[in-house]
Amino acid sequence: MIFHQTRRSLLKPIIQFILTSLLVCWFVVFGSGVNAITTGYLTEQGELFRQALAAAKLTPDDLKIDQADMALWGGDKYRFKMLDLFFENPWKISSYTRTSSKDLLAAKSNLAFLAFNAHRRINAGANPSLSQDLLTKYQQQVKKQGDDALAVSLSQLTGNSADSFKNKQYQALPSQLRAEVAQFLLAIPDVLRYRELGLLRSLNKLQLDADTTYTDVIGYIMQTVNQDAAQAKKETPEQVLLIESLLDNVDFKLLNTGAILAISATQNLQNQLSQLNLSSLLGDEEYTVDTPQGKIIINGKGDRVYPPGDYLLIVDVAGNDTYSGGAATRNISHGVSVIIDLAGNDKYSSPPGTVPSFGAGVFGYGMLMDMQGNDTYEAEYFSQGIGIFGTGILYDAQGQDSYQGIGNLQGSGSFGTGMLIDNSGSDRYSLYRYGQGYGFTKGVGLLLDAEGDDHYIGMEDKYPNGGPFGTDKHVHFAQGAAYGRRADQSDGHSWAGGIGMLIDGTGNDRYECDVYCQGTGYWYSLGMFVDKSGDDYHRSGVYSLGGSPHFAIGIYQDDSGSDRYNVRISQSLGQGRDWSIGWFEDSAGNDQYLGHHGILGSADVNGIGVFWDKKGDDTYLSFAEPAYGQSFVESPSGLRELMFSLGLFVDGGGKDKYLLVPEKYNQTKLEELDINPKNFVTNPVAGNNRVWCRPSIPRNVKRAYGCGIDAE
Repeated sequence: MIFHQTRRSLLKPIIQFILTSLLVCWFVVFGSGVNAITTGYLTEQGELFRQALAAAKLTPDDLKIDQADMALWGGDKYRFKMLDLFFENPWKISSYTRTSSKDLLAAKSNLAFLAFNAHRRINAGANPSLSQDLLTKYQQQVKKQGDDALAVSLSQLTGNSADSFKNKQYQALPSQLRAEVAQFLLAIPDVLRYRELGLLRSLNKLQLDADTTYTDVIGYIMQTVNQDAAQAKKETPEQVLLIESLLDNVDFKLLNTGAILAISATQNLQNQLSQLNLSSLLGDEEYTVDTPQGKIIINGKGDRVYPPGDYLLIVDVAGNDTYSGGAATRNISHGVSVIIDLAGNDKYSSPPGTVPSFGAGVFGYGMLMDMQGNDTYEAEYFSQGIGIFGTGILYDAQGQDSYQGIGNLQGSGSFGTGMLIDNSGSDRYSLYRYGQGYGFTKGVGLLLDAEGDDHYIGMEDKYPNGGPFGTDKHVHFAQGAAYGRRADQSDGHSWAGGIGMLIDGTGNDRYECDVYCQGTGYWYSLGMFVDKSGDDYHRSGVYSLGGSPHFAIGIYQDDSGSDRYNVRISQSLGQGRDWSIGWFEDSAGNDQYLGHHGILGSADVNGIGVFWDKKGDDTYLSFAEPAYGQSFVESPSGLRELMFSLGLFVDGGGKDKYLLVPEKYNQTKLEELDINPKNFVTNPVAGNNRVWCRPSIPRNVKRAYGCGIDAE
């Protein structure tokens, strides 16, 4: 009896300790929204966010988009999972964006990984790192065939006998070069098989003529490029139903599996050739052969001109070359096209028009790898890393390069994946619309520039846009932008948009654009802009710099540098409208912000806008409200008044200046503004070492909040 009493007396405090510990753990993880969220995903300055929200009697758990409420509006066909992730928990945006962009920069030369990373964002990826024997099959075939391997691979592609290829040109090729090219070519039938299973079989199932469908889809994309916001040419119901039938029937997983194999075979060939001294081994020899998939050219000569045409493979060893075609699937009959240029200051200039070129995977796979030199890339449309029901990649390893065009290029994905990867050099990117990291429905666009003082331009001089933003404004959807088809006001066939990403590693960069750019999304899409370091300059307009409307997410993240932000009008710098999240984050530097209204953490119509500058002696100049953590109620909204809106401003440290811009300067004259704090009046809304919350404007709505905090 004494033994049992002693055991109970010992067990009682132990059980109490265990229960107390479990209760504390439960409270930390689940019971406290602050710890559950900020500790897991926003440890940095999480207390500041808690304080700002607490002033409005909110907790961090309140910061989310209620997807059950949002679902009442619909229109999200082809929606991707990452959108749901961030809507449910916006606190994940900061850490996920930083980690994923870091991983992409670290993998800047691993094209198969970059493609897989893009494919999986639209739920259609195959991971090459999980298949270590991806190319083993073809290596074994080369080993088995020996010196005849290239002839055998050509025989498989053409149907001609292997012996018919063993001519003088063939024999003049170095044996190791023949073996490496053979391994690449042996993979091509399998690449085309995946394309057949994933894409062409669907066309047959739908009883669509393949050639006509290719042309019709190009025409549909081209129509959206050229449409004017004021007088947009509406798609016909037949066009809409054609695209939907393709989206519903194409097997993107199989189609993208073919892309991973084609990319892996291409990069392996480039790696092997770069280790050979081909200039001395090949001399001035040139090897050319025709195949049903296009010409194969291996060139050791100096400066070479490549006219427009269908090319399966171009390997150019040296020289300042001129390309008018290649690395593009220009029609339905050609599924793969690759250029590997090992050296020289080259010019890639596509003839005017809409024929794809230079890293264009349209109903197939197009890859360009340029390894050295100061290169120039010019094309009007469908070039420089674009995917349309396929994958297109332009990879430039080094040099001071120039990229120029009009629309759908420079890392643009519409119903596919487009990537432009530039590893080094101070480069210049210019276009008008839909590029520099742009994603449309079921598409991912990535522009990744690892280093250099770069200049990104959204051209405005030649292409007036008009529309609701004014005749002097220009709609770009560029520089980390995404877009979906909104049809709730027309035929009802809305499509969720894609993912657009611009990631810049190092350098003092300059970014210029107008409407929809620099981390923006529209209609169930995600636009992401990341700059890792450098003193950068931004000029932008409406819906930019982490500003998004209509069921979308726009993310802007800058990790270091003293940056200057010049927003010519409104709804930027962390602004969310109509079930959207706008997230702006600047981690360091003495920054300067200049804008009109609807900026610096503002929201309206059930949106969330977050502005977060972590540290530095910053200068804020604004014209009018809403700004600095403010919600705006556009009009009487009925049911929407019961649903959440929040504008949130957080400045984490530094001696900051909050100033009002004189009325004599309107948004068209901001470039003329003399930034001298002595000439301005202190803004009464915000200030150092303060917490503030304000009712929505122009009238107080219960579920619309605006909060801000400045911590010295």
